[in-house]
Amino acid sequence: MKKSLLLGILLSLTAAYATSADVNGMPFKDHHAKLVGTMMKCDTCHGVAVPTERPATSDGCIACHGTMDQIPTKPNKFDKKPHASAHYGATLDCSTCHSEHKASRALCNDCHVVKWSNFK
Repeated sequence: MKKSLLLGILLSLTAAYATSADVNGMPFKDHHAKLVGTMMKCDTCHGVAVPTERPATSDGCIACHGTMDQIPTKPNKFDKKPHASAHYGATLDCSTCHSEHKASRALCNDCHVVKWSNFK
């Protein structure tokens, strides 16, 4: 009981003093950190209140951002469309490239040299 109370107090203090990139001890991208506590909670993306692994599907991403064909790709000098990949189409989960709690990584760069602007 005492441990639960102490944990609750620590989490409350962490939330009160969190920066936009750190919420309840977890790093967040700035644009999502603004929504934490209002529209976004752990279960928004993970489906459970206390997650232990990355989201199993892209359903949470799609609910807010739309499907891959609805996400605009900024023009780039390589004329590449990552959300309409020549190799994978729209079959990849969002978390293949995008990550909320750590740096994202562009799968395309495993084989190609492409610099994406505004990659989050």
